[in-house]
Amino acid sequence: MYKKVGKIVLIVGALCLVFILAIGFIKDRKDTNEVTAQGNAVESEKDNKEQENDSKEEDNGVKELRLSEENLLLKIGDKYSVEVEGLLADGSLIDLTDDSKLLSHSNNEEKISIENGEIVVLDSAEADDEATITYVYENISATINVKVEAAEEPKEEPKEEPKEEPKEEPKEEPKEEPKEEPKEEPKEEPKEENNESDQNNNYNSNDKTVMIDEDGKQVVTNPKDIHVLVNKQRNLPSDYVPDDLIKPDIKFSFTHEDPKRYLREEAAHALERLVAQAKEEGIEIVGVSGYRSYKRQETIFNYNVNKRGYEAANKVSAKPGQSEHQTGLAIDVSCAGVNYKLQERLGELKEGKWLAENAHKFGFIIRYQLGKEDITGYQYEPWHIRYLGEDLATDVYEKGLTYEEYFEQYMLNE
Repeated sequence: MYKKVGKIVLIVGALCLVFILAIGFIKDRKDTNEVTAQGNAVESEKDNKEQENDSKEEDNGVKELRLSEENLLLKIGDKYSVEVEGLLADGSLIDLTDDSKLLSHSNNEEKISIENGEIVVLDSAEADDEATITYVYENISATINVKVEAAEEPKEEPKEEPKEEPKEEPKEEPKEEPKEEPKEEPKEEPKEENNESDQNNNYNSNDKTVMIDEDGKQVVTNPKDIHVLVNKQRNLPSDYVPDDLIKPDIKFSFTHEDPKRYLREEAAHALERLVAQAKEEGIEIVGVSGYRSYKRQETIFNYNVNKRGYEAANKVSAKPGQSEHQTGLAIDVSCAGVNYKLQERLGELKEGKWLAENAHKFGFIIRYQLGKEDITGYQYEPWHIRYLGEDLATDVYEKGLTYEEYFEQYMLNE
């Protein structure tokens, strides 16, 4: 009896053990399957994300190259580093200047080459040599035109010729010359210069701040005056160079050393205050081109004539002697929204609007206004600001006049 019971207990125990082991095996198998499934899901999600990112990168790749300059005027020996940005499909910009995939080459390597990413004008170059520099990133390209300008000759002070001591001639006994009857002097005809003055002084013949030179051009006599008016009728002396030029402490659209970084001291400090206030209000304004010499303006004007023709060039570029840049009181500015270029669209952006509404508070005016082209002689330039001092700039701004109109109405007869 007891033996039977013992066998039954053993059998039941064995069955229970088998059952427990079976349940454990099934549970382990289930857990393993779940882990595997979870791992597969994670891997799948990772793959999907990678594919999505790849797709985004592909869709959001570089669509356009933007260069910091379109045209460059460089002297022999100059080096220039162009900033290159890539425009993405979402409208954002990325800096490609130092990207290893960015390639560049010149079509005139013997005169203007690329060295370590910089444009270099070689010693073999001559004035008016040109080159097209092409930048390539993947399948996207952009070009910049480079022209060599003549180096400015240092001006020599006229040497004072040594005065020759009069040689003593051997004294002769004075001979009595026969007396001549006094001749009637011919009456002088009115000088043509006066007529020329009336014809060329088409601004106002009573203006005491100009004179007519030997070529019949109207030349200002007060080039150092902060309020000097310079335009197509009123020329600066060709040898005028401001004697108080300094570099304003602001950001420029280029990195190399260049005379166009300079302004007259008073204007430079005013520009620093303007840029600093703009920055506080979330507005970025950078310098593009300040002082230009007579010679440099001549090169620029001739370049534009060759490129556009005389009539078109005369609307967008000043002749030498007629540029406010030579005064050291004017500067072209820009912003990232127009890729630091000089474009009319600047006037529609927040930076251009801020400048138009606030420049006078720092002594500047927008010199060439929209709709006033017939008066100023130049196209609308929302980027060109001219320093007049805070009081005068504010008065010109509040009266809504061009400087030509203001000068004629309020300053001419002072």
